Amino acid sequence: MVARRPLSALKSALVAHGSRPRRVPIGLYAGLTLEIDLASQTQLYLGLWERETHPFLRRAIATSRWLIDVGAGSGELVLAFLRDRPAGHVWAIEPSDAGRRAIERNLALNPDLPAANVTIVSELAGAREGPGVVCLDRLPLPIETPGLVKIDVDGAELDVLRGAEGLLQRAGVKLLIETHAQELEEQCLALLGEHGYQYEIVRNAWWRAIVPEHRPGPHNRWLVAWRERDPARRT
Repeated sequence: MVARRPLSALKSALVAHGSRPRRVPIGLYAGLTLEIDLASQTQLYLGLWERETHPFLRRAIATSRWLIDVGAGSGELVLAFLRDRPAGHVWAIEPSDAGRRAIERNLALNPDLPAANVTIVSELAGAREGPGVVCLDRLPLPIETPGLVKIDVDGAELDVLRGAEGLLQRAGVKLLIETHAQELEEQCLALLGEHGYQYEIVRNAWWRAIVPEHRPGPHNRWLVAWRERDPARRT
């Protein structure tokens, strides 16, 4: 049996298991009430979960009228967007029943947010329409308004982009893509380059050696992409 990391063992000993509503005190999700299990989601509560992406997300949200969250999970980014852009609309693409139920519960925990502005999509996002698959190009986005696309689909990121090539031709689209393989990352960058996007690779922070995020594979980082002169660029 592999020994636990010391910090993980200490947390397991001190923190009770179980998910319950908690108001996030700090970070990108500060002020939101989310269902959080401190035994497994301490970093979300402390503002450290995917902290490396937060500067880009803050800038992107500030200049966006809509959000497409592909792989929305429990919906924390959905809620953060509604908090900062209450007049905007969100498409939360989450094929798992558990994820969709979690989004609905978290929306209910924050009744001041405009839940009516959220469309929850149960299909997978992909390159071609079919049973259980939706292309991002088919979503009824506001014409010629800026927006943000976040993609976290555990290896299907290129398929999602191939189903959004019409969307990528529009002005004002910003992207945050979690990549899960070097080859996939290169393929995504090649496709984005064909549409005139600039990009930056967001690597895991140095302090992840002390406070790691448990990831499914050895290659797990992000890329952010924008068109030239986009105000949401990180530099």
